[in-house]
Amino acid sequence: MSGLAPAVNVFERNLRQALVRQGFAPPTGTEVCVVLFDATHSADRAAEAAGLLDAAEGHRAARFRFARDHTAYVLAHAFWRTVLGTCLECPGKRVPLGATASGQPRLPGTGLSSSLSHSDHWVTMAVTRQATVGIDIEPFPSGVPLDDLVARFCTPGETAALATLSSPQLAWVALSLWTRKEALLKAWGTGLRTDPATFSAPTGSPIASPACGDDAPVCHVRDLTLPAPLVGALATPRPEGPDRLYAVDVPTIG
Repeated sequence: MSGLAPAVNVFERNLRQALVRQGFAPPTGTEVCVVLFDATHSADRAAEAAGLLDAAEGHRAARFRFARDHTAYVLAHAFWRTVLGTCLECPGKRVPLGATASGQPRLPGTGLSSSLSHSDHWVTMAVTRQATVGIDIEPFPSGVPLDDLVARFCTPGETAALATLSSPQLAWVALSLWTRKEALLKAWGTGLRTDPATFSAPTGSPIASPACGDDAPVCHVRDLTLPAPLVGALATPRPEGPDRLYAVDVPTIG
């Protein structure tokens, strides 16, 4: 895909310039590009960013009851489309970004796989030429009570292992485990049709989806090194990247 139109959305143009300043380049081989945005100062640009969304995304954004959720969704998808458009050398609005029935992103005809995660004002995405990818981030400490978190996603063995940890370490390890499971669910494309309490998510080992009759690929998951206060994980079919992380300071894009 080629032929970037000269009259692009100003939000997109400035964000592309910020990506250039960070040295962003599309992934090659088995590389995974991870792009992290802090959208703290971008809320007043949501109307402009909405111009990058397609009709389906626009309808989804309109269904949010609260303005904060609407803005977060719009900005996340505008950032996402800008990164993908940069990879595909086309305007973000023209990126063929679709989804399966379970919500797994699809980019037909591009050779790319991508995944998105946003939490509060943080947005991150992964893009790769591998068959699939899943990414998840969460702020630390989590706003979800630790007992509720463990009860929802831990296997009995994981619950027992966590019980041996002291409180500060316990919270960090539990949240890291949660992001690994979320990343795997996204890479498999099963979503919560797969109960996260039915599988373990160690790093360094291939992990198959436990969903019955599911054709999800075997994946490997690894923790990401992210700026504080974030915890994150990445899942792909290949056991290792290499990964490239770009942290884009949105306020600098004008």
